[in-house]
Amino acid sequence: MVPPTPSGHPCDAYRGLVDAAPDAYLAVDASGAVVLANPRAQTLFGRPGSELVGSAVEAVVPGVFGTLEVPGGPWSRGETAQLTATGLRPDGSSFPLELSVGPVRTAGGLLAGALLRDVSGRVAVERASERMREELLATVSHELRTPLTSIMGYTEILVDLDEPTVSEEAKRILSIVRRNAERQLKVVEDLLMLTLLGGGGVSVDRLPTDLGPVLRSVLAEVGSSAAEAGVAVIPSGVRSVPVFGDATRLREVLECLVTSAVRFSRAGDRVDVRLLVEGDHGVVEVCDRGGGTTPPGADPLTGLGSPVLRGIVEAHAGHLGVDHDPGRGTTVRVLLPLAGA
Repeated sequence: MVPPTPSGHPCDAYRGLVDAAPDAYLAVDASGAVVLANPRAQTLFGRPGSELVGSAVEAVVPGVFGTLEVPGGPWSRGETAQLTATGLRPDGSSFPLELSVGPVRTAGGLLAGALLRDVSGRVAVERASERMREELLATVSHELRTPLTSIMGYTEILVDLDEPTVSEEAKRILSIVRRNAERQLKVVEDLLMLTLLGGGGVSVDRLPTDLGPVLRSVLAEVGSSAAEAGVAVIPSGVRSVPVFGDATRLREVLECLVTSAVRFSRAGDRVDVRLLVEGDHGVVEVCDRGGGTTPPGADPLTGLGSPVLRGIVEAHAGHLGVDHDPGRGTTVRVLLPLAGA
């Protein structure tokens, strides 16, 4: 904090200091007018000091200083704020700024003093880095998915051959290969989805969709693998429940949840799948008994699957919740807005 100046311009006491500062500096009075702009600030905004001083700070850094309560508020308590903003040049071009703003007491009253830094270069580097990350993930995922799809196709052909050509033991081994290839393909697809989530590119067609048929389709698909594992999947309340959603995306979410519940169950366990209506939301509940390999306190939505599922549900303006009770099982709830609600 700078002591009051005895006479002259209120910023005379520290003008030499701010003129030599390596960063741009502005001082703004209680009316929002610029009272000091060092040479760095003049270069930053492309305006001479005679044009900057006396002008409204809103003309160069809009929407920031008006919220800072210069006469009192945080300034009277000596607080400093770290802010981000957009700077404006005379030609109308804009650039990102970081500001460190603090109170300065002078003979002319309380001012807001701000150090400003143009962060255009850093923002450009961050965006380029993000694009490279997304391109790398997409390329790697594509290169992995292509051979996995081929492996799955050929193993399926071999499994379907008659016994003189392929023995039962070979078919059993090929089935294992196919299941593991399917598992790896799911990981690759999750990587691709994460790429979209990271770039804000996940889009869903939120159209009136009946959850009942979508859920019935999932149960029919998962039923055979559940039966092989000795796990009973018990549906209830599966009826017409119209929601706003993308049927394909919602099927992916529900299939993953039911499949995970079966995987974390032991032979003889049951998985309850319920379709409910609560207020203005359709709700799907998947409950397992926790008898399988889920470690105590674990969330079954771990790894790549968790952000993917949550991202899809949130893109529907919905909510995904997990309630895990060690020793008693896990309940996962998906809430989706009802159509017409």
